Amino acid sequence: MKHNINIVWILTSRTSRLLLSGVIIFTIFSILGLKNIELSSDYKIFFDKGNTDLQILETMESTYSKTDNIFIMIRPNHDDIYNLKTIGLISELTNRLWKIPHVLRVDSLTNFPYSQAINDEIFIEEFIYDPKQITTEHIEFVKKTANKEKDLVGNLITQDGQYSAVNITTLLPGKNHKQETLAVSSGVDDVLSDLKIDYPDHKFYVTGLVTMNSAFFTAAKRDFITLIPLMVVFVLIAAGIILGSFKAASCILIVLLLSLLGALGLAGWLGINLSAPSISAPIIMFTVIVASCIHIISYVKKRLLLGEAQSKAVLLSYRHNAKPILVSHLTTIIGFIAMNTSDSPPFRDLGNIVAFGVMFSLLLSFTLLPALLMKLTLSSKKSYVIKVFDNMGWLSNLVIRKQKQILYIIVPCTLVLASLSLLNQGNDDLIKYFDKTVEFRLDSEAIDEQFSGLYNIDYSISSTEKNGVFSFEYLKFIEAFDAWLMDQPEVVITSSLLHRIKQLNLLMNANNPEFYRIPNNPTLAAQHFLLYEMSLPFGKGADDMLNFDKSAIKLTARLHNSSSLEMIAFENKVKGWLEDNKPKYINYSYSSPSLIFSHIGQSNIVSLLQGAFIAFLIISVALTLVFRSFYIGLLTLIPNLLPVGMAFGFWYCIQGQISMGLAGVSAMAIGIIVDDTVHFLYQYIKGLKNGLSPEQSVKNTFEHTMSAIVISSALLVVGFLLLSTSSFEKNAQMGLLTSGTIILALIFDLIVLPVLAMRFIRKSSITPTQNKFITNLY
Repeated sequence: MKHNINIVWILTSRTSRLLLSGVIIFTIFSILGLKNIELSSDYKIFFDKGNTDLQILETMESTYSKTDNIFIMIRPNHDDIYNLKTIGLISELTNRLWKIPHVLRVDSLTNFPYSQAINDEIFIEEFIYDPKQITTEHIEFVKKTANKEKDLVGNLITQDGQYSAVNITTLLPGKNHKQETLAVSSGVDDVLSDLKIDYPDHKFYVTGLVTMNSAFFTAAKRDFITLIPLMVVFVLIAAGIILGSFKAASCILIVLLLSLLGALGLAGWLGINLSAPSISAPIIMFTVIVASCIHIISYVKKRLLLGEAQSKAVLLSYRHNAKPILVSHLTTIIGFIAMNTSDSPPFRDLGNIVAFGVMFSLLLSFTLLPALLMKLTLSSKKSYVIKVFDNMGWLSNLVIRKQKQILYIIVPCTLVLASLSLLNQGNDDLIKYFDKTVEFRLDSEAIDEQFSGLYNIDYSISSTEKNGVFSFEYLKFIEAFDAWLMDQPEVVITSSLLHRIKQLNLLMNANNPEFYRIPNNPTLAAQHFLLYEMSLPFGKGADDMLNFDKSAIKLTARLHNSSSLEMIAFENKVKGWLEDNKPKYINYSYSSPSLIFSHIGQSNIVSLLQGAFIAFLIISVALTLVFRSFYIGLLTLIPNLLPVGMAFGFWYCIQGQISMGLAGVSAMAIGIIVDDTVHFLYQYIKGLKNGLSPEQSVKNTFEHTMSAIVISSALLVVGFLLLSTSSFEKNAQMGLLTSGTIILALIFDLIVLPVLAMRFIRKSSITPTQNKFITNLY
């Protein structure tokens, strides 16, 4: 019994107590790191600090005012906006928003700086600077004047007068981004809650970058406080019912919670914060850990049913499962570590946290779990669920009888379905990061129908010389660029100082309509603009569109809600026009949060698929070494890869696009579904070693291993389906596709893998070296 010494030593020797103590101390030390972990609320966590796109965006933010904002759209139910009540509402909302922390600027219809010239002087005043002005006569004046203001129509009011908007620009100190973001968003929520009571006949819609940051935080927090407790309850109940013993379920729960807390704590020590994508790590962790524990405990129960003493049953279970579980844990860790190829930190964090959890599970499964199983008295009765799954002889007989049909009909069909996976298009949509139950998405989509929401691109057009923006040739180019942008179907509206400069020329020429054009005299234009700036009310400066030395203007193209592919196509189209039409002395740069999300979405899809390929190679090599056979290692690729390909092929049929969250499923799924392949092949090859025919070995495998494979797979499916209820759409889709992959892998393992094993792994194909190795497995 030399081959059993190691397992016996791990479980029963005096040294095992030291090993258990060491694991517990390491786990507790790791758990202490929980004090360092936080939920992130900044969209910039999706980018590395050295990310080129992020650096360009931050350079633009330092050149002009930051664009972090909250955009509130208002609609009266039974009238246009030009009535006493709605104008009063907009005025009150504008005034109250100024009092919210970190607000830098508030723009609305009522505080819009209307300008007029009297003789040689420019007078600028807000449409409504005193509530006493809100009269029917003055509102008629506002209506008549506002519809002629190009800086208003399409930006803060609609042409038909049915909607108005208030835009809040924030300047967060950056000391505690989460608290600052929540202070702004909760302040806006409080104001709107009051106004909804006072103005029940008006509807409010909210979007913007600050709102999006808050939505990321809220989605992560919601998943953390709802899905994780649900998962704990599910594990306790499901494991108790499946194993027929709540004591056994409590053992799993202890391993589960310690692994979870240890993983999160270790992440805290390493400076990893949770975010909307990585918050799914505990759910994924739970499903993987439970599946492994089920293999061990279900075998213990089987031995108890045969009359074995519990201590011996535990030892026999570990002799039977130790190496397959070790291999499955390691392949799972490899799959999740492969997510470190991701270009987006939260997806790397997700992979690392799950890998930490599986590592703790491996340590605890070989130290704490056997110690608990030795101490607790488990029921020797067979649960109803195990009775059902144990009765699988009919399926093994069916597979043996229908080998040819399975090999020549089902396998080609799976190949055809898997080939469709290559047709999926990598695409992302920032708004659709959240499902339709999230108010942020609903409001953003409603706002997009009237105004432009989050999707825009800011273009910084530089003349390369001080006050160069007033050059006639420079402004002519800006005018041509602006006109071309407005002709593009993707563009809703553009914003720049072009209209303001033309209007100043009009005002300084006695309101003669012929002078609504670019001024011929750059020096005079600069003087007029300086006079205009000095006359602007507080908080209405032009620094959001003009740099400090007036050498560059920011022109913003506001777009309809767009996918990442559409954003990148528009970016390339505009870049092509600029290269063909700009004068040589003009330089330009461009960026926006929505654009850099489009870039990271595309690059992350590629990087995660590359990670999946690397994981696939490493796992293949590992299985080749485990089975001491390149031939068997190669054969294991079929049951491990085809289900993933089939799942993505099915996804193509229903969706046709994969986002950066879904791209990670391939690496995750390969690491997880290898578990069942390894358990099946270990048992099958053991049967061949004991002199059984391939058919007898398949029947033996179904009898001793398949129930645990089916049960653990079912738990994995339910766990990932629970993740699919997340309001963060990336996590929900990940849960849905992974659960589908596991279902397909289970069907494949039940029907196709036995046929492949009988056809291609026979006693004659096992070399003496492999036979010796197989003997040492058991």
